[in-house]
Amino acid sequence: MTRVLVVPSGYPEELIPYRGIFYKRQAESLHGDDLEITVAYPEIWSIKTFGKQKDNSGLTVNKENGIVTYRMKGYNYFANLPYTTEGIFYNRLKKLYNKLVSEQGKPTVIHAHSCLWAGYAAAKISKEENIPLVITEHSSVFGRGLLKPYQKRLVKDALDQANEIIAVGPRLRNELAEYTTKPIHLIPNAVDPSFFQVPDKVPNEPFRFISVANLNRNKGMDVLIDAFEKKFKGTAAELKIGGDGPVRGELEALVKEKGLSNQIEFLGALDKEQVKSALEEAHVFVLASRYETFGVVLVEAMAAGKPLIATKCGGPEAIVSDKTGVLVPVDDSNALGTAMSNMEKQYEEYHPDTIRLECKERFSETAVNQHLQQIYQNVTKNTEKIVK
Repeated sequence: MTRVLVVPSGYPEELIPYRGIFYKRQAESLHGDDLEITVAYPEIWSIKTFGKQKDNSGLTVNKENGIVTYRMKGYNYFANLPYTTEGIFYNRLKKLYNKLVSEQGKPTVIHAHSCLWAGYAAAKISKEENIPLVITEHSSVFGRGLLKPYQKRLVKDALDQANEIIAVGPRLRNELAEYTTKPIHLIPNAVDPSFFQVPDKVPNEPFRFISVANLNRNKGMDVLIDAFEKKFKGTAAELKIGGDGPVRGELEALVKEKGLSNQIEFLGALDKEQVKSALEEAHVFVLASRYETFGVVLVEAMAAGKPLIATKCGGPEAIVSDKTGVLVPVDDSNALGTAMSNMEKQYEEYHPDTIRLECKERFSETAVNQHLQQIYQNVTKNTEKIVK
């Protein structure tokens, strides 16, 4: 039995239930006969949530969907100061690690998600405890130029300690290569295709586009709204936008200003069941992001048999093929609008069952987990050779 300690940089919390949801789903899908998964998450609260937190601070241990999960909850009062967040994350992770070792024994391998902050903290424990380390990088901070100089040093330190490094998208893999000479595996995020289904019949008219994302500037919803206006204003076509976030008010004002309130609807934050229903009612999924390391929502749409329109923003290039959809330049509302118009005309050329099959072959949990299990086996064998 291989015992894997998963250390996520983010994980679902009471106030942010979808934070790190893909880390959680991957942990749950891996947990089984051959792998025993335990999660350790230093849940660092922003001082902006002061007075809103209902949980008590401190260490908790619970089974969450069958996985033993250790959390160390509390505020970070020094978030804007260098070398503070990573220090708090490490100190809390160390306490969680000591607790779980006393109760479960030493893990076989540590798998951290994202260098900042889990990868850095896990790397220190990996070195101290002589446990092999796998790091999967998901973050868009590399491509968006958001790393501070001291954070770049922390990333390099984490990757130097890692036995295996994984990136979820090709552009992100190239960006990580600036920090290490080690090989970097390309293993995408996974979805459970069995949850999403191809509808029994074509969605009802009018022709309907859907986009689901966290509503921040990076997701390019402003460009999508402009593109929709240029090609579909005054027609019967509709655009549904799922999600919530800091620019939702601005986007709603933009829709009203353009006179599109009767064609564009904001659905708000959606749980998994609601995403499934929204996909079933739509004809085409659109992602207008300015940067993505991967794009799990694209794969979910594929599992539902929906053709895709996405920007060439780093992640979709590894997902969208000629059989599944169309790629357009970033921040180009003319190209995006043309692609949407062409998709409406050529909709019947895309076959839902073909799209879903490609999803299952490339992005199912089974396919992704096989890659991860091989990674765990490799680091375990290599460690045993060193010990001998």
